[in-house]
This record gives sequence, C-alpha cells and structure tokens, in this order.
Amino acid sequence: MKHIFLDESGDLGFKSKSSRYFVVAALCTETEKTTTRCIKKVRQGLSKKYTQAELKFTESSDTTRRRVLQCISRRDVSISYIALNKEWISPDLRADLPVIEKRMIARLLSEILSLSQPPVTITIDKYLPYKDINSFNSYLDLKMPCKVDIKHESSRGNNGIQSVDFIVGAIHRKYRENDPTFYNMISDKIDVKLDSYDKIFKKS
Repeated sequence: MKHIFLDESGDLGFKSKSSRYFVVAALCTETEKTTTRCIKKVRQGLSKKYTQAELKFTESSDTTRRRVLQCISRRDVSISYIALNKEWISPDLRADLPVIEKRMIARLLSEILSLSQPPVTITIDKYLPYKDINSFNSYLDLKMPCKVDIKHESSRGNNGIQSVDFIVGAIHRKYRENDPTFYNMISDKIDVKLDSYDKIFKKS
C-alpha cells in the first residue's frame, strides 16, 4: 500500500473511569482518494450544518455510522488494528504511558509494512504537541522495516483520518461493549488483527 491513515480510541489511563481497552487502527490503500470519498458521499446526504463539519464515530447517529462503514467496506482498502487490554500491562510499566503507546503503534505498523515497498505515507491524527513530533517520528523510523513519510494532520481537514476514526470506533465498541454490529460491516477488510498478549508483546 502507498497510504496508511492511523487513529486510536480509548485511553491509556488506569483510573476508575478509564477505558479497559486501548485500540489503534490503520486504514491502508494504494490511492488516497479511495479513503476520502466515503466521508464526502455521506456528508452530502446530511443536513447543511455538516457540509464542512468533521464527522466522528462517537458523535454520529447509527445511520451515519452504517453509511460510512458500508461505503468503506466496498472500497479497495485493507484494515489493521491492535487492541490492548490494559490489564496485560504490569504495574511497573503503567507510569510510562507514552512509551506503551509508541510501542503499540510501531508494533502495528511493522506488521503492516513487513511486505511493503517504499514509498509509504503514514498520516496520523495530530494529538502530539509540536515539540514531541520529531522524537515520535524518529522512534518510528528506527522501528520500521522500510522507509516511510510520517505526517501529523488535524482530523478536521482530513477525510482519510475521519474515515479511520469510524473504523477504530467500530473496533473499540466490539471490545468495550461486546457489540460487533459495526465491526462486522468491515470485518472482511481486516488483514492484521493483534488482540492477544502473545501477538502484541512477542519479540520482533
């Protein structure tokens, strides 16, 4: 693939209200436009207030969720994800949450890119402050099996990131609520699934 869009769902906290799972998902395609058409198409069928609005899984109706995911399922794309049950993280590692997050992303991308040829562009929903982006990119560069171009962009202006937001939302809902309704719409497109301790923490 030439383009990978990456997003996450859940949190890495360990408070009483923290999520049990932390999920990172990737939407992979040869052509960037493939991932943007579904958001554009669904947005056109909504009321005028959504003409330029960002579409998000958590803020959308079930009808909108179905339309986006069904559209994605008909496209020439592949989906990969890593789902971490935070109970697997030992107490001595819980204080280093940014490292856990980077390791998860690197683990997933390494699996996806193991058979890929450069150039590959990875677009990540921007959440890091600018001062941390360079160190994050340097860490990933060291872990990747091929040369990649890493971009951090706001989801508001990127339909590819909005598309993967619906994917990671559907996947997280399956684990969090044991509800595979939306997950099943995209399950045929899933190539890489890392959701067990052995798969996530095995030695590279």
